[in-house]
Amino acid sequence: MWFYNLLLYTAYPLLWLVSRWHKRLGKNFDLRKKLPDFSAARGKRHIWFHASSAGEFEQVRALAIEMRKVHKDFFFSFSFFSDSAWRARKNDPVPDAFFALPFDFRRRMQSLVVAMKPDALVIGKYDAWPNQVKACFAAGVPVYVISATLPEKSSRHRFPLRVFLAGIYRPMRAIFAINGDHAARLKKISPHNVTVAGDTRFDAISYRLKEGAKHAKAVQALRRQLGNRHVIVGGSSYATSEKLILQFVRAVNQTGNKKFAAVIAPHHVQPQRIAAIEQQCLDSGLTTAKWSDAKRAQFDVLIVDALGVLPYLYDLATVAYVGGGFEGSVHSVIEAAIAGAPIVTGPHLANSAEAIELQGLGLLTSLEAPEAPAFYAAVENLCKTRAATSKQLKAYFRQRVGVSRRILHTVMDDLYKQ
Repeated sequence: MWFYNLLLYTAYPLLWLVSRWHKRLGKNFDLRKKLPDFSAARGKRHIWFHASSAGEFEQVRALAIEMRKVHKDFFFSFSFFSDSAWRARKNDPVPDAFFALPFDFRRRMQSLVVAMKPDALVIGKYDAWPNQVKACFAAGVPVYVISATLPEKSSRHRFPLRVFLAGIYRPMRAIFAINGDHAARLKKISPHNVTVAGDTRFDAISYRLKEGAKHAKAVQALRRQLGNRHVIVGGSSYATSEKLILQFVRAVNQTGNKKFAAVIAPHHVQPQRIAAIEQQCLDSGLTTAKWSDAKRAQFDVLIVDALGVLPYLYDLATVAYVGGGFEGSVHSVIEAAIAGAPIVTGPHLANSAEAIELQGLGLLTSLEAPEAPAFYAAVENLCKTRAATSKQLKAYFRQRVGVSRRILHTVMDDLYKQ
């Protein structure tokens, strides 16, 4: 730990200097200047949930929702490390307190635990900060990691990081891994407290879909507007995949009997990205509309210029393209699977246990390169087998919900023993 603390104290002044001119880093420093008032938690069970960023926030949020169904008087504090969680979820109704985790200095974390007096700390996926966790251990606060992952390529289960992390992971009350492969690697670090529970993201997405009634109505209106056209939804897309999708729609609509429309939800929703997609459509002779348009004329391509709506749009998909597979790491395939949309993506699946599993089940098509002939053939084949594939995907999803309830039983048993 001494080397970790030395590194932290050395790096902090340098990061602070950079933050004076780096806008996003400066925002991260500013968010950490003030902590919430935890006095409202006094006299209540206080559960501390921590997540690295917006995605991990959803995983711990799913457990909090299940907990609140049973214990409405519990106080939930949510901390995050990346400002992406703040931007996306600062108005979320589940947290009672929502704050940026202070930098992981030993005394700072000890003071934070004293101020909070949590009954438990629940960490999403992997973001266990050494001094944060050790301060909880010292105060007798049980620590859990849910939806825990440890990819094969990660250096965390190899020497010397494995030795360092053992002192952090082994005293934890429980580590709930997403599947057996990740559990086996986690057990190299901490052999006695790792169990397979599954991924709470399935529950998280299910909750979000139920909460998004206004989006569901808008999607139904879109469905009526699209009529009997086939739809390819490009989720979290980049320029390479957008080019493939638009070329496919143009080619099929010009030469084939089928009529296709595309829904493009780019990974980065900046105005310049939206404008670039519009220009590409114009150059291809395709008509466009935007999600934000109050009234939409008929279109070949709908461009999604808002955050948070993609999970609902997969319900329109005859075929779903999930981005990131050609760029190094595929994005979440769970939303498309829930909708029963056959999935095509690039070759880089190692970061996603679900993508690897779906590929193994024959429910995801992975292309080696972004080449038009292979992409066209894959989409055509997925259209032909859609009915059977959709049924299997929905069954896959149904088998994986309920993880949060199973984890809840362990956490609550521990709380009642305190």
